[in-house]
Amino acid sequence: MKSTGKPDDAWSKFALTIFEINGLLMRAGDGITQSIGQSSARWQVLGRVFEPQTVAKMARDMGHARQGVQRVADVLVKEGLVVYKDHPTDRRTKLLELTPQGMEVLTAIYVRQVEWSQRIMTKLNPEQVAMVADALEDIGQILETEVNVSDKGG
Repeated sequence: MKSTGKPDDAWSKFALTIFEINGLLMRAGDGITQSIGQSSARWQVLGRVFEPQTVAKMARDMGHARQGVQRVADVLVKEGLVVYKDHPTDRRTKLLELTPQGMEVLTAIYVRQVEWSQRIMTKLNPEQVAMVADALEDIGQILETEVNVSDKGG
C-alpha cells in the first residue's frame, strides 16, 4: 500500500473508482430527476419496467436487495406511476407495469438524461467510452460467474 492508505493494486483501484463513479452517477441522476419529483432510485425502478417484470427479477438485474426495490416499487404504486398486475404463469408473484402517467414521467426523465449525456459526451472521447463500456461488460460477466460460484459454495 502507498503511504496514503489507498490500495495501489490495479483491481482495488478499479473497484474503488467504480464505487466513486457510481456515487457520482447517482448524484447526477438525482439532479436530473429532482425537478420532476423523482430520484435516482425511483428512476432505476421505473426504467426497469420497460416490460412487465417482477420485483425480484428487477432486483437481481440491478444487483439490489429485493426488499429495497420493493419499497421503491410500493411508493411508485402509491404515486400512480406503476401498478401490480397478476402474473400469468405464477400466482404467487405480481408483475410491475408502467401506467400512462409513469410513462410520461419516465419520458421526461429520459429527455433530461439525453441532454445531460450529450453535454458530458462533448468532454469525452466517444470511442474510448465505448471501449470502456465493452470492458465493463466483460468484467461484469466474469464477476457474475464468480459471484454465482461463490453463492454455491465453490
